[in-house]
Amino acid sequence: MKYKNNYFRDLQCIWMASNVVDYKLCDREFDCDNCFFDKSMRNIQHQFSSMDIEDKKDKLNKIVQTIIHNIENAEFNSQYSYFRNHLVAKNLFANTYYLGFSPVAIDILDSSTSVEQNARVEKIKKGEQLLKITGPWGKVDLCAPIDFSYLGHINEAHNSHERWFGLIETSKEEMNSNCISVSDYHRDIIDISKELTKFQNDYPEIGASMLDGGVETRFLYQVIGNTKYNKILETLFNK
Repeated sequence: MKYKNNYFRDLQCIWMASNVVDYKLCDREFDCDNCFFDKSMRNIQHQFSSMDIEDKKDKLNKIVQTIIHNIENAEFNSQYSYFRNHLVAKNLFANTYYLGFSPVAIDILDSSTSVEQNARVEKIKKGEQLLKITGPWGKVDLCAPIDFSYLGHINEAHNSHERWFGLIETSKEEMNSNCISVSDYHRDIIDISKELTKFQNDYPEIGASMLDGGVETRFLYQVIGNTKYNKILETLFNK
């Protein structure tokens, strides 16, 4: 190999030219396939890349595991009336109630979610559209679990575990005939937890999704993808 007519930069190993190592000149005429140093560097790079991917998967698992833990530890409050579509009601006096989301629904939803109420209608019939829930993941409609009349709308911070959105009036007979039992509530929690557990480690390929795009992953829809997140919401609200 003749060095005398070559410039210094033309002799730089590809790892030096890429600023991976401080100093290394090529002494194999850039025959990288048969270079021991090149093979060693690629092995090291692969090891760090694998560690980085595993670290990211651990972070994603932690987000899902936290939600599963919160759901499985959500207590059944005997002072509330629970409905199959994960709305709850709290009696204030006589036939007046708060209407809001169950703790399970609050854990699944996130701060990127917005809730639009059917504010144009004063009286709502069971099965009519009540809410439109939207976010970066898409949208889902939620129907009324009972017949009731709106007395007022409430806007509360999302981080409250009593996320009420309406003040309503309905009969105790209507309330009692449509609420679910404790066993139904816990059975539903088990089903949702199982569904979320399936998604662990089954994430979009790291490096080919938004998870590597410089966007901080904070929400469930970012972890499991929009399609699976919408499936969870359908399981929650459309019953």
